[in-house]
Amino acid sequence: MMSSETSTKSLLIKNARVIDPASSYDAVADLRVHGGRVVESFPSGVQPKEIEASGLVLAPGLIDIHVHLREPGQSAKETIRTGTAAAAAGGFTTVVAMPNTSPVADSVDVIAWLKQRSLETAVVHVLPTGCISKGMSGELLAPIGSLVRAGVVAITDDGQCIQSNELMRRALEYAKMFDIPVFDHCQDFLLSGGGVMNEGYWSHVLGLKGWPAIAEEVVIARNALLAELTGAHVHCQHVTSAGGVRILREAKERGVPISGEVCPHHICLTDEMLQGYDTNYKMNPPLRTRGM
Repeated sequence: MMSSETSTKSLLIKNARVIDPASSYDAVADLRVHGGRVVESFPSGVQPKEIEASGLVLAPGLIDIHVHLREPGQSAKETIRTGTAAAAAGGFTTVVAMPNTSPVADSVDVIAWLKQRSLETAVVHVLPTGCISKGMSGELLAPIGSLVRAGVVAITDDGQCIQSNELMRRALEYAKMFDIPVFDHCQDFLLSGGGVMNEGYWSHVLGLKGWPAIAEEVVIARNALLAELTGAHVHCQHVTSAGGVRILREAKERGVPISGEVCPHHICLTDEMLQGYDTNYKMNPPLRTRGM
């Protein structure tokens, strides 16, 4: 007779849309799981728990490489427990946490705290990132080697942008030595000039200071050139414009180790949503004009 322990470890998931990117498999099928592994058939005598999954997608756990878990110091916004619970609900089994906490993750001590807190409260895997610069001030490099040894998987001053091309170059050279990527929030602060929405028709109509797409694109171009020079992998965060995508595409075609990401709201929404001064549509980087 099968024990209850064995029963909980054996699942027959029926009629799911099974997607496996590694093998390019995409079809409606049944999936058998025994002892935490996918199997072709169950051992003799095993009666698995059946789950009807018609209309649902069954796939390897998703990975989100840009999340804000806000601990330490900003738990009123989010915690590792709540953030990872939300991730699990959406099918994400691994998340990469940004370092703009309080204090920022620019030291081994903060990384050690984050890892211990994650062990205690996270319900999915949490991979920490460390800062590029001390205090995320953009002036002096953080101790990148020590951060890597402490367990960070990337470095970034997310929410800020390294304005010094020289400092960014040195950061990339260190990142190349330690074989980790550098994530960058691409924003030239002089060009964005304190803008609160996209520079364009609606910013003029509403009388609001504009944040032009070129302020993002010049930094993406800078990053592409520095990635080409150093051989380090640069990942451009939350790209919003067609011009930025074009720069990334052209660089990748040359074999430059650069990549980018885009947020759903930058695909689905445009700056015309702000015409009622609704601050729910105010963000950084801002929503762009349709077709931009």
